[in-house]
Amino acid sequence: MSGTQKPRYLHRRAIVPAKTLLLGGHMKKDGTTLPDLDNVQGDVYFMFPKRWQRFMFFKISNVTQFQKDLDTYRPKITSSSQTVKDLNEIHEKGGADLDIVSSGIAFTKAGLKTMGIEHQLGDPHFDQGSLYNEKKELGDQRQYDSVFDGDGNNHGVILLTAGKQDTCKTKMDEIQSIFKGSINVVTTYEGRVRPGNGEHFGWRDGQRIVNPGVTIMGYPGDPVHNNNAIARPGFTKDGSFMVFRKLEQNVLFLEDYVNKNWLSIPAEPTKDVTLTEAQRKKLFAARMVGRFKSGVPLALSPYIEDTAYLDPEKINNFDYTEPQGRCPFSAHVRKTAPRNLQPVVGTEYLDASMIVRAGIPYGDEISSQEREEWKTYTDDQKENAVCPRGLLFVCYQSSIDNGFYRQTTGFANNDFFPLMGLVPQKTGQDPILGGPKPVTGTSGTTDIFQEGEVTLDLINNHNEKYEVAGIAKKVVESATSLEQKFFVTSRGGDYYFVPSISTVKSWGAAAQSK
Repeated sequence: MSGTQKPRYLHRRAIVPAKTLLLGGHMKKDGTTLPDLDNVQGDVYFMFPKRWQRFMFFKISNVTQFQKDLDTYRPKITSSSQTVKDLNEIHEKGGADLDIVSSGIAFTKAGLKTMGIEHQLGDPHFDQGSLYNEKKELGDQRQYDSVFDGDGNNHGVILLTAGKQDTCKTKMDEIQSIFKGSINVVTTYEGRVRPGNGEHFGWRDGQRIVNPGVTIMGYPGDPVHNNNAIARPGFTKDGSFMVFRKLEQNVLFLEDYVNKNWLSIPAEPTKDVTLTEAQRKKLFAARMVGRFKSGVPLALSPYIEDTAYLDPEKINNFDYTEPQGRCPFSAHVRKTAPRNLQPVVGTEYLDASMIVRAGIPYGDEISSQEREEWKTYTDDQKENAVCPRGLLFVCYQSSIDNGFYRQTTGFANNDFFPLMGLVPQKTGQDPILGGPKPVTGTSGTTDIFQEGEVTLDLINNHNEKYEVAGIAKKVVESATSLEQKFFVTSRGGDYYFVPSISTVKSWGAAAQSK
């Protein structure tokens, strides 16, 4: 790859790597050191190219033997530099007939502790233990899969990707055989890229550029970099934190919701635009996500999908300075990747919240039989259906607190985000990312005649007093008032440390010297 050309393959990806890193540079023009791509695991920043993927979750049964086996496995770990080469090969040859195999490994807090690594890694969420312990804060209200349903239920995960399903299974079996005397496999998940490269809801990602240090530890952008108050151990450099979640998607319930409510989109949203019924339905769905299924952002194409904006030079050319009418504040992409909230929220704060998403769909396509059975369900059965498909969500960041946790609890599940002024306004929660936190509610009557600041004094059934302060806003009922629904159920997940390749080597070498 010559000059500053970017592989065509990257045009379809959610994260566009920093150009200097992509071209193999080790230092920015300002003298800032960049991560060592030979040392960073390949999925962390550039994301493994894949059509199939397996996640093998394990518990360590024999620590000494595990560390020896880790040394045997280490050469199979794919570096970022190799991933860049793989992307270039796809650029040159096309990916249809390539069967590229990539692999990586990550550990939970319980896994590190089992290996005798007791260090705090400088992130409050990883350091406290499993994601399970923060289930309530994340708004996860349903049953977790057993691998995640408790603190310390798994010690780590090995990831493997390939171009073909048989290759993916065979290569993972080979890796499992390396560790046959040192781990117990808790479970394995398999994902695959769907036709059109979207997830089961049908949407394709937009694009963002992420500072390497926001993803990779030990560089500017990592909040702990040069912060002696919460310094990390040296072995964390060139590592990352990974968050895994199994997100079950209720696709048919979403389709029903769109079919029930699309009439709320006017046929003439402006004097210059007239929409067909099909366009109104498509626009209603797009307003929940913030873009059309093709990936075209509403901020650029607010009423009728204009695929000209899929051009890599255009798709990211917006900052939400347009009025809310273009892209609702509660839309998924505006919630999780907000822009231009100055002066209320600074750019640095938003940039630090970025993550690299590297998930993959799981489960079969919806069959005609499933659609027929769906018609017999009650409304309650539809809303609470257990669905055999969804997203194996993976994200990387140098700080879970700044990245995944902030995006989930501070952005997506926050009725009052994004902030557009000094007085918070309720805009609703993200219906796509996951379920909301339970909110205490009550009803009653009082004498109130105008909007503005209000304080309520309440007494519960145990005669305990509570004070509620906030802003009163008059509710105007209309035919288009919609009850917000949620279409994703979290079946659990965990927090992981993704060590650098040199760190894995040192752990294996230590065992070999015993």
